[in-house]
Amino acid sequence: MIKETATWLVAFAVTLILQTSFVPVISIAGIKPDLLLVALFFFSIRYGVMPGIFVGFFLGLGQDLYSPSLLGQNAFAATVTGALTGLFNERMMRTDPLIKAVLLLVAFIVHDALFLIVQVIRLGDPVSAIFSGLVLHTLPRAIYSIAFASLWYVWDVMVKPLARK
Repeated sequence: MIKETATWLVAFAVTLILQTSFVPVISIAGIKPDLLLVALFFFSIRYGVMPGIFVGFFLGLGQDLYSPSLLGQNAFAATVTGALTGLFNERMMRTDPLIKAVLLLVAFIVHDALFLIVQVIRLGDPVSAIFSGLVLHTLPRAIYSIAFASLWYVWDVMVKPLARK
């Protein structure tokens, strides 16, 4: 248990470092993958709803403290996303990589929709800003992030079993 916790803490720390240093370098036309949301997704589907809620809250709070958004905006969106993805706990049901990719896409849409709803309410923007933000920003970012997440699947399904032999 302690080893697993330490492993996840290191994984989240490395993800945060990569998100702030490496990800801006690999952006394509201003679109960057969200490695923290991908890490939250993998954590939540592995451990369930309650751990997903707690980790989502603290990851979101960390993003709020790092970025100039409304304090609590990322924490709210990440908490709900952690709870939603935790419903698909791997201990309760098995899902193949394609279903996980679809779930990750849904997680991005939910996260960004909640974030944009708070933004629209706070700034008084038109409601159409939510739809345009989801189409123009969320979908490309989600697809790019899913491509990064697929590297984990390749590692877990192909490389790791070969290393055990």
